[in-house]
Amino acid sequence: MNQSIRFLTVGLLYYVLSTLWFCSVSAQGQFLQPTGELSGQVLDAANQQPLPFAAVTVRVAKAGRDTLVGGTTADAAGHYVVQHLPLGTATVLVSFVGYETASQAITLTDKPLVLAPVSLRADATLLKEVKVQGEKSDLSLSAEKRVFNVGKNLTSVGNTAEALLRSVPSITIDESGNASLRNMATTIYVNGKPTQLTLAQIPANQIESVEVITNPSARYDASTSGGIVNLVLKRNREAGYNGMVSVGLGQNHRYDATANLDWHEGRWNVTTLYSFNATQNPLTGYVSRVSNGANGKPTSFYDQNTNLSLNNTFHNGRLAIDYAVNPRNVFTVAGTVASGAFNTVSAQTYTFRDAVGNRTAYGGRNLDPQNNFTNLGAEFDWKHSFARKGQELTLLTSLTRNQVSNAANWLTTAYNAESSATPGTSQPTYPERDRIDGRIIGTQRLVQLDYVHPLSDSAKWEFGVRSYTYNRDTKYFFNQLLEGSSAYVLLPTYSQDADIRETVNAVYALYSKKLRSGIDIQAGLRLEQSSLHGLSRFDGSTFGYNYPSNTGQNWFKSFFPSFSATKKLSEASELNFSLSRKVGRPNFRHLFVGIQANDRQNITIGNPAVRPEFINTAELTYTCTKGPLQSLSTAYYIYEDHTIKPFTSPLATDSSILVTTFINVNADIQYGIDQTLKLDIGKKLSLTGNVNLRQFTIQSSTISNSAWVYNAKLILTYRFPAGVTAQVSGFRDSRGVSLQGYRLPVNALDLALRKGFWDNRGSIVFTVNDAFNSRRFVSVLDQPLLYQTSMNRREVRFYKLTVQLPLGKPATTRRTQRRLDRPDVDFSN
Repeated sequence: MNQSIRFLTVGLLYYVLSTLWFCSVSAQGQFLQPTGELSGQVLDAANQQPLPFAAVTVRVAKAGRDTLVGGTTADAAGHYVVQHLPLGTATVLVSFVGYETASQAITLTDKPLVLAPVSLRADATLLKEVKVQGEKSDLSLSAEKRVFNVGKNLTSVGNTAEALLRSVPSITIDESGNASLRNMATTIYVNGKPTQLTLAQIPANQIESVEVITNPSARYDASTSGGIVNLVLKRNREAGYNGMVSVGLGQNHRYDATANLDWHEGRWNVTTLYSFNATQNPLTGYVSRVSNGANGKPTSFYDQNTNLSLNNTFHNGRLAIDYAVNPRNVFTVAGTVASGAFNTVSAQTYTFRDAVGNRTAYGGRNLDPQNNFTNLGAEFDWKHSFARKGQELTLLTSLTRNQVSNAANWLTTAYNAESSATPGTSQPTYPERDRIDGRIIGTQRLVQLDYVHPLSDSAKWEFGVRSYTYNRDTKYFFNQLLEGSSAYVLLPTYSQDADIRETVNAVYALYSKKLRSGIDIQAGLRLEQSSLHGLSRFDGSTFGYNYPSNTGQNWFKSFFPSFSATKKLSEASELNFSLSRKVGRPNFRHLFVGIQANDRQNITIGNPAVRPEFINTAELTYTCTKGPLQSLSTAYYIYEDHTIKPFTSPLATDSSILVTTFINVNADIQYGIDQTLKLDIGKKLSLTGNVNLRQFTIQSSTISNSAWVYNAKLILTYRFPAGVTAQVSGFRDSRGVSLQGYRLPVNALDLALRKGFWDNRGSIVFTVNDAFNSRRFVSVLDQPLLYQTSMNRREVRFYKLTVQLPLGKPATTRRTQRRLDRPDVDFSN
């Protein structure tokens, strides 16, 4: 704790002094000579009403070039003030979307200049172009990030963020519903902030766009080795009120309902969202294992079959309010509430056989859970724009509390067969009845402050400070019924009672410069102090790590540099090269030594000796646009040092039980090409494709495994007459490798058909998830003493019908079509 305080103190002092120094340099430059001031008002020529947030810029001619020397935006009454302008002749430009730009020559003196009101006329040609071309593209590609417009993805309508990300280029979803990029776990943000919700708990209907950053700079958290996926929630930016209501019905008791209502008037913007989602998803799985002797011949066989029902019910609500005090200050407050139940009801059967295939024992386990969760969140943000263009100060804060219950009843049976005991009779101590109690309370706090200081039109500094804490109070009590009794006794070996605190404090500096050669460079350095401290209440043991250590070691490992160089080859193409260093920190399950088991023959135990992994990434990206074709090509090299990997081996006292723990292996090395294309063929057909081909090698002190692997996605959208649109979304994930085995290929195809009505503002959408019922995840553990195949599923094929109806209508007058000057969310730091 004292180290964290010292780190934050030093970081804050560094941040404040740096900011004050740059501000003072700027101020000294301004006060060395007299400056001018300009003010006025912007009006709509059609009705002489104010034009809020119109752009006002001042330019002067220097060395034959027009140079920007100042600018601002008009306030809600159309008034503006531009200060600290150089004396002499200049040109004032006033502009607003959909209007002709007004230009006026002026002469600035040391006395304030008040201009007559400027009336802007509507640009009929521009408005026509906006009306025709204003429809959002479903995909925006750049070297910095890729933006995926959710409204164009029909296969995820009425579904969750998990289903949505299956269609996002380069992103893959595993059998547990987790997202990854190039075989590394991605960092999920919601509106630029970390979340405790899973992807399955976030409704897709609440998401406006998905932003993917593959190689984040030092501006971002150093633990984003697998890139960043930011889910931007819907928010109205047009005056008036509008919204959407949707209701969905599908197979397997699938129901969903969503309502969002937005209101924007003057300085206020209010967004409300509510979603309900329920499903009962029937699944199957299996485990098939062969145990071998030292001579390589089978000694026993084990088979397990599982029937599951994922019974989930989720409620999700959000209220967000934006208030523009003036053009320079925007405040946002938001509150979220999510709750529901998630229960995996399972029935397992298992069979043991000897070397010749005779059944020696069999049994089963039934699991009946009663789990629920409640998630509460609060946010407060503030953005201040200085008079100088590009100079900004941003504050982001959030507080979330997530409580998850642990409750279940287990019934395990075991019977003799073909053995010396009487066949068909229960083995000793069986049937076994277990009861699970407990809960997990997680509290997450985030405060970050970012400052951007432009030095000129071609250079700027960025500084930031961030503090993140996550407290986790875990109680998982495994109670077993005493034989011949009605009393339950606690089994501490299978239980958890721990308090964990994770902290990450950071400061960063980032310098950007446009060189005369036409190359834009960006260099940054981030310093992070991170720790995880855990205490087991059962025996008082502790676990965790500190970087840097309490003795001052590992300071070098706490620095994370980044570098980027971009060359614009033409108006439609650019080349970017980027480097970064990241960290992958072990989580609670990696470190905690308690047994974690939902399966009698497969258990997991943490390893307190696991340490963070470090990742070095290099990317070369080429983007270009040629007519209807957008292309993003990336060549990359990733080196992971001391990678954290699961390691499975038979239990020393009972080889029929497999124990999985976690170790630091030598390295993961991968290099490859990630290609994304977006092509519009005429006005009816559009194609989005992605292929990620890479060579992957994993190395430990005793094992090495490598292979060429790939992921491929293809989305075809065709627009029929009468407002009918069809979409096909398919993907293939090739055979992959792991430390001790491999994973078989995964294929799937999703279909959707949409009929629009009411000027295409309403719709009926019919979707087919996993049309060929092929989305299966099969993993193989291939070692000299055992060979095991396991299959899991996340979903099965289902059909769903969703109706979407618009609420309200945005105001149609030009004055009410103006947007709140709310910039895109910056989820850096």
